[in-house]
Amino acid sequence: MRTRLRNRHSKAPDQLRDALAPSRYADVVADDGLEASMRQLTEGQMLVNQALVEKIIACQHSEASLRASEQQLHSLLAHQRASSEAERKRISREIHDCLGQNLLALRLDIVSLHQQTDDQRGRLHDWVSAALGNVDETLRTVKHLLSELRPAGLELGVVATLEIEARKFTRASGIACDVQADGRLDDLQIDEDILMSLYRVLRESLDNVCRHSLASRVQLHLVSADGMLELSIGDNGVGFNPQTPRKSGSFGLATQQEQVAAHGGTLVINSAHTQGSRLIVRLPLMAQQAGMKRVDRLT
Repeated sequence: MRTRLRNRHSKAPDQLRDALAPSRYADVVADDGLEASMRQLTEGQMLVNQALVEKIIACQHSEASLRASEQQLHSLLAHQRASSEAERKRISREIHDCLGQNLLALRLDIVSLHQQTDDQRGRLHDWVSAALGNVDETLRTVKHLLSELRPAGLELGVVATLEIEARKFTRASGIACDVQADGRLDDLQIDEDILMSLYRVLRESLDNVCRHSLASRVQLHLVSADGMLELSIGDNGVGFNPQTPRKSGSFGLATQQEQVAAHGGTLVINSAHTQGSRLIVRLPLMAQQAGMKRVDRLT
């Protein structure tokens, strides 16, 4: 009896072990499945991270290429402007030294001939008078061309240049133009390239006032502080919205901004409808300072 009970009790753990075996197998299978899923998820995450890293590197390379292209474009535009100004200067000098001098000599000869003719030679006198008038008209045209190529008052200083351009603008447009500037500015050492850029911005701005603003008065205010030259050009015209997209083929303002930025300067426009406009341009006094600021801005 005891032997039979012992055998029965000895068989119970085996039966219990056999009963629990499927559950343990299921747990092992579940663990293996979870591990495989985790491994697959990890591998997928690694692939995603690798793709993101590659995309970031590609974006960085694209950004570096874009910056290099932008810097190269700025350098090219600056070179073109410098070449254009040098060519203007050369042509202006040749016109003044060759054509201008020859026209003056011709005028002196015609004046002498005009004085030697009298009323008894009326027909010849009229011909000489007409020739003298043609020469005078040609001289005026040459003078105008020279002023367009290179401002006549540039050698006299920045204040004199401003005053000359203001008088020319008033004669041409009938719009009053007031100039406020410290005469001591002419004693400052201002780089010629800076003066030419300031002059180009001034001319373009006055042309825009004449064509679009319907203004009756313009104010020019020139000051110098902290190694910078600041010119303010204001009018009492109809104004405009500076945020309005520019018209196709219109590059006047963009050209001014690029020209000023090439020297490390700034150009700001404040305007509103019916409230006039004001353009403020700031440029360094010397080109060396401009170049340093340009490098700092690019880096």
